[in-house]
Amino acid sequence: MSASRSPETREPGLAAALIGHFARLTWGTLALYTALVIAGVAIVSELLLRRSLSRSAGVIHSLLGMYADPGGARTTVAPEMLAEQLVGMGGRFVITRTTANADGMPAVYYLSPGMPARRIEPPGAAAGGDVREAIAHDLRMQGWRFHVLHQRAGEFDLFLAESRVPYVLALAALGGAAVVLLPVAGALSRRAARQLVSRAIAPLERVRGETLAVSPADLSRRVTAPTGIAEVSDIATTINRLLERVERAHAALAAFTADASHELRTPLTHIRAQVQWALDDRRPVAEVREALAAVGAEVERTERMIDDLLLLARGENRELVVARQPFALSPLVDEVAEITQVMTGNGGVLVTRSGDHGLSALGDAALSRQILLNLASNAVRHGGSGTVGFRLVRNGERVGVAITDSGQGIAPEHLPRLFDRFYRVEASRSREHGGAGLGLAIAKMLAELQDAAIAVESAPGQGSTFTLWLPAADAR
Repeated sequence: MSASRSPETREPGLAAALIGHFARLTWGTLALYTALVIAGVAIVSELLLRRSLSRSAGVIHSLLGMYADPGGARTTVAPEMLAEQLVGMGGRFVITRTTANADGMPAVYYLSPGMPARRIEPPGAAAGGDVREAIAHDLRMQGWRFHVLHQRAGEFDLFLAESRVPYVLALAALGGAAVVLLPVAGALSRRAARQLVSRAIAPLERVRGETLAVSPADLSRRVTAPTGIAEVSDIATTINRLLERVERAHAALAAFTADASHELRTPLTHIRAQVQWALDDRRPVAEVREALAAVGAEVERTERMIDDLLLLARGENRELVVARQPFALSPLVDEVAEITQVMTGNGGVLVTRSGDHGLSALGDAALSRQILLNLASNAVRHGGSGTVGFRLVRNGERVGVAITDSGQGIAPEHLPRLFDRFYRVEASRSREHGGAGLGLAIAKMLAELQDAAIAVESAPGQGSTFTLWLPAADAR
């Protein structure tokens, strides 16, 4: 690949690494194959040589049965037929015959086809067995060039020898050809590897180029997939998913920045207007105090919003300590319901409680309490003068607290963005109640930290139900 690398790393490119690995593998494979071929040829040649000697020995053994005169008695001269057949076989062989002389001592004769037998005079008057061993030893001393086969057939000893030189020369020629051809084969394989690798990593290079072409100003661009190679297509798909997450995060950050700027600018503008109005010397003390009270209210509201933003940031950075232990839901719901009744003031809102009071959840009781307070506060603000109901429910391995209000409900187009920061279905009413549009976002974040979830059901004119689902304490 053509990517530039810093001199400190000095890492090889993917193409160079693959070509190097392929070249080493090819060289090793060719060398091992050549060695196995040479060894195989040597073994087969040696086996064939020994088999040829064994077959020749078998033929000679059968011919030695003819070594007799017409009357059946042994003769000292090889019959003419035997001589012709033995000489026609070719090769190198020696036949000796051991008999007993007049005094009973063994005598060894060398039998030459077509010639009378000639006695072998051993040095130091050695016995017949010593003569045979001496002949075998002398033949074996010829070295690696010959293979000698010694077989006995009654009174006859057969010595056959075959030269190894022909097949050794063939092995030498094969080894020389390997020495000459291996570099050529290695060079050709490296060239083929370079072409194959170049074609193989072309899709990866294209993915890399398309990824580098994606800029912060245009995060909507995607990498082409499929690429023709499954693994590279997986990489391209992964990059596209990453780009989608980055694009959503970038859009959310831009929206958050704009919303936060707007939310901070509004109270600051209000504060500045109140301060400028109060600085007028013509204002009576009562009006100045009223303006300062308004400034204090805006400062308090802004402070709450900043605290909420810091809480969201700490939650997203996993800086909040989250407990995971069983706790009873009923006492928690009773406490939140009492606080909710206080929230309603004299508005005529009825707070009710129902459901299974024996349910226990697994999670953080303090965080769950804050989630329920946020949901209850939202129900009070948007529930009108009807009722706010708390109901304990169970669904398999999950237990939940459903908070239902009798308000006007939420239109379907608002539901997907209901938990976004600073999003308000009725911005004017939320501002009147001091809301900044962060309550549901905080509730969702706190729920996710303890493996919980918030579900919402709502329709215009039918009220809304927010349910906090938590893992059941007795779930397996």
